[in-house]
This record gives sequence, structure tokens and C-alpha cells, in this order.
Amino acid sequence: MKIIKKILFYFWQFTYGLIQNIMGLCMLAVYKIKGSKSEWYHNALITYIEKKNFGGVSLGMFIFINKNVEGDRLHDMKIHEYGHTVQTMILGPAWLLIIALPSFIWCGLPALVKLRKKKNISYYWLYCEGWANLCGLAVTKEKFLTDDCKNRGRYGKPINPNYNKRKDKKGRKRNK
Repeated sequence: MKIIKKILFYFWQFTYGLIQNIMGLCMLAVYKIKGSKSEWYHNALITYIEKKNFGGVSLGMFIFINKNVEGDRLHDMKIHEYGHTVQTMILGPAWLLIIALPSFIWCGLPALVKLRKKKNISYYWLYCEGWANLCGLAVTKEKFLTDDCKNRGRYGKPINPNYNKRKDKKGRKRNK
């Protein structure tokens, strides 16, 4: 069953998500020539690149992350970017207009970066970014580790708003 899921994943990526996967494949070729390292993550290929003022981007099944990102932040970024890979499978070629363009503008336009900082607006507040987090969590079955993703990763709201309200097996309120 696992091999069938893998085959379907690649088939879907290179049919319905063909445009962004070709873009990702071209970007992969450029960075492989530069000696960038890659690893597999839930059938997607993550490539670590050196690029100033860059966090990460997903183009179909090809994910690119700044090689200087480490630890819990790297873990969470993998989940988030994989969420964009899942969005490609849902939206196909429409992903470019519905997800990629708004995400590119939200992330890179200096006025919006300044606005987010000034008003303390979460990066994940934008629909495409919050949705990417939810898609990544649902498919990978992993959990976010950083406070930013746990507390502001669902459209700027906590991923699990009832986390602190849960009780342990003895009925005591559980602390964070």
C-alpha cells in the first residue's frame, strides 16, 4: 500500500501539479550544480540552499530551505513548506495564483513585512500560510515545536486553542 501511495503522489505531482514541479526541478538543477545538499521528506525533496534573506519555498514536490535554519525552526519549516506541497496536490495549476502569488507578495513586499512587524501580525495570518500549516500537520502527522507556529500558526491563532485546557489522566489541568 505504501508503494502505491508513493506512485500516486508522484503521478499527481507531475500531472496536476506539472507547472510548479517543472519550476522546482529547474531550480533543483541550478542548486545541485552549486553543490547544495538534499534530503527526502514524506516523498518530497528538500534542498538546502544559501541565499540571503530567504527562508523557504515549495514548488510542487521540490522544497527549498535556507541551509542556515536549524533545530525546531527547521522542523517546523519542513512541515509548513510540505503543506504547500499538499496545496499543489489540491489546487493543481491554480496553486500559482491562489497560493504562490499571494504568498510571494506577503513574504517579500517590504511594506507588508514592515506592517507585520509594526502591528505584530503573524506571518501565518494570511490564508495561504495558515492553510499550509494545517495541510502539513494533517499529512505528516508531526507537531510543531516552536512557539510561533504552535501559538500563531493557524491564521495567526493557536494550532490547538484547547491545549492548555486539557487535563492529565488524573483530572488535573495540564501546564504548557
